[in-house]
Amino acid sequence: MNTHHPASYLSALLLALAGTFLFSMKPILVKQLYLLGIDSSQLIALRMLFAGPVYLVIGCILWRKNTQLHGLYKNNLLFISGLGILGYYIASFLDLWALQYISAQLERVVLFCFPTIVVLLSRWVFNTPMPRNIWLILGLSYAGILLIFAHDMATLGDEVLFGSVLVFISAVSFAIYTLWSKPLMTRVGSMMFTCLAMLSASVVILLHFSFSHSFDELNVGTEALLWCAAIALFATVIPSFLVAEAINRMGPERTSVIGTCGPVITSMVAVFWLNEAFTLYHFAGLTMVMLAVWLMIKKPKSSTL
Repeated sequence: MNTHHPASYLSALLLALAGTFLFSMKPILVKQLYLLGIDSSQLIALRMLFAGPVYLVIGCILWRKNTQLHGLYKNNLLFISGLGILGYYIASFLDLWALQYISAQLERVVLFCFPTIVVLLSRWVFNTPMPRNIWLILGLSYAGILLIFAHDMATLGDEVLFGSVLVFISAVSFAIYTLWSKPLMTRVGSMMFTCLAMLSASVVILLHFSFSHSFDELNVGTEALLWCAAIALFATVIPSFLVAEAINRMGPERTSVIGTCGPVITSMVAVFWLNEAFTLYHFAGLTMVMLAVWLMIKKPKSSTL
């Protein structure tokens, strides 16, 4: 984006930060659910069973309201569905699986290397010009991520490597989703795009579950169902719309870099809620990430992403 109206940029910024905050609560809630004996396949299926109807209702309302866009919806459905499966089935499944092996803090830190991937893909695939300070921003962010990763690798053992690889592949998948979603959102609107993408992912997730599990295994008890409902509403539905609209307003590169504050939020909550360790390595790494986000926010008008 070449220009930014101050009010528009501020609203997009607030949307991105709010969505990032809610998405950052997901690993905390997931860890809580794993304590109840739920596995990643049960969790992702229940999450979409709760979230899917919300997307269906909103999608039907948009379909009835925007009759002039029916042709665009149909023409772009296949591409949107593919991106939804990539971003909210493959990426989500790998992410939830990884949380069985690594801490909530490390999961969020590794996952948020995806802004680097988004910016580099944007440069290489679309030849998007980058602002002069983008390498400083990405360097600070990535150095902070690597510092925490190296510390946890040294202290927590072999399973950390496997879990981190799963999260990294998840990050690549979500980066591709983030980057290629922008032009489609411009055509069909961010809300309809999100509904179609999430519904497509929900169908594939439930098909996957039907082949690997019995649906009787979704009877997990009232407490676990309430936690799954919380993840579906507060860490899936609401932030998915917020982040989609942020991408629509200020582009995938900016949204993804602002999203690097996610590890900071997760770490703070994980320390107080899950009693996870918080060392000088975590402090230094998260400080780098926060500085990168501050630099990104500080100079919007000088950027030419």
